[in-house]
Amino acid sequence: MKTRIYLARHGETLWNKTQRLQGQLDSKLTTLGKTQSLEIAQKIAAKNIDLIISSPLGRAMESALICQKHLNIPHEISSGLVERNLGSWQGKEVITLQSLPEYHEMLNQVTSLNSHNTESALSCGHRIFEQLKELAIEHIGQSLLVVFHGEALRCLLFLLGKTESNNAFDLYKNGCIVTLDFQEKTPFLTIISE
Repeated sequence: MKTRIYLARHGETLWNKTQRLQGQLDSKLTTLGKTQSLEIAQKIAAKNIDLIISSPLGRAMESALICQKHLNIPHEISSGLVERNLGSWQGKEVITLQSLPEYHEMLNQVTSLNSHNTESALSCGHRIFEQLKELAIEHIGQSLLVVFHGEALRCLLFLLGKTESNNAFDLYKNGCIVTLDFQEKTPFLTIISE
């Protein structure tokens, strides 16, 4: 038996527009972000989603609630889906960080580097993987819409074999959906489509 998971990045926020790192801070959805959230719901409306699960951060919850209103299905919050903690880099624009020697490793690779009080990309990827596995087991045989974050998505997909070396802004646009399957027999997540 399998669980299908549709991973969606929340709609555009005010800080996304200027490539300002949010991490575990937050900013409001833009008008475009609200439209992107509705488009997520429209894209998966025919997929028989049983449950929407979101990160507790405001931008993910707002996107999830827009989807919930359109799809008319339950919504739950999972604290394990929170965005990567980017420490002292949270609230700073990417352009101001790009000249730092650790920038590339910190935001374009998935390693154990955790300078500036950050959660390492590797730790973030493992945390999201374990949380999704737990949710998949809890909801075995169902279809889930999971609304969360771009950097967390980048870290997770690296562990699943997507090893592109670029930042989350470039790799995973707001409102994108990645489909995963969890197989009960082999407890692993498999990318079905991007």
